[in-house]
Amino acid sequence: MNKYPIPFYLNQKFVFDIIAIAEDGFSSIQTIKSSDTAENSKENRIKGEVGLNNVFAFLGVSIGGDNANKRVQGNSRELEFQKVHTPNSLFAKMRASLTETGIIRKENFMQSSSGEFVEFKAILRKNPIIDNLESYFSIFRMALSFDDKPQGKPQKQEQQNNRKMLEQFEGLVNQLKTEGSLDLVGEHLGEEAFSTVLTIDRDYLNDPSLSDIADGEFTILGKVIKVINQESGGSINLLRKTSLSKVNDVLLSQMFSGFQNLDQHGLKNADFKREVEAPVIQVVPIAIFT
Repeated sequence: MNKYPIPFYLNQKFVFDIIAIAEDGFSSIQTIKSSDTAENSKENRIKGEVGLNNVFAFLGVSIGGDNANKRVQGNSRELEFQKVHTPNSLFAKMRASLTETGIIRKENFMQSSSGEFVEFKAILRKNPIIDNLESYFSIFRMALSFDDKPQGKPQKQEQQNNRKMLEQFEGLVNQLKTEGSLDLVGEHLGEEAFSTVLTIDRDYLNDPSLSDIADGEFTILGKVIKVINQESGGSINLLRKTSLSKVNDVLLSQMFSGFQNLDQHGLKNADFKREVEAPVIQVVPIAIFT
């Protein structure tokens, strides 16, 4: 097991909740005092505690361990310090604890049940619909900015129409990005072939643009919320939490048909994949890391 994970996504709230359950709650920050002296000393031990004054800052002291200090008689020098954890170090401790207890499933993922902890490796990418729309919007906006100033009335009207269409395009992209939670899709790396949909919270992303996650190989630790086997069929709709989920397939196909055959104009054709077919597992990740 990788003892030094580097997370690109870390839901700190889940980490703290799981640790609080395992440790029977948090205690307040405690300062650790130590002293040294040349005289006889009596060694005592104080049980480690966790401070939680700010979940995004350094967190006071340790979990489930013992920290030593020495009480001394006579002349002494007393030092006062505070041991801290980062959110990532707490995640590493949580992961090690869950692994030790054997409750993380690391194989036979299609046999998992809703609510199980799973850990697996996958190649991840952004929601293909949002990713493609964002890319084309950037290209169209750049192309429009290169247009020369219109010289006549017809050219001016054409430019106004293009700008209006670009504004509508931008509105669609922004709406899809802000509605509901954000999905990542991926393919499992291993003998067992399946797809995965990760439902993540934007607030816990290192990079909101997801540029550091796209097309990379990562380890995912999270909880299963849905398993769709090949035998049962079915799929996960990537538009399920947006207003477009109320639009039927025929109209959606018409909406995205304008992006077909773009290779004739020097652009790559895009696959506006709206559903992830079985076998697929939907997971709420605690962390995405390397």
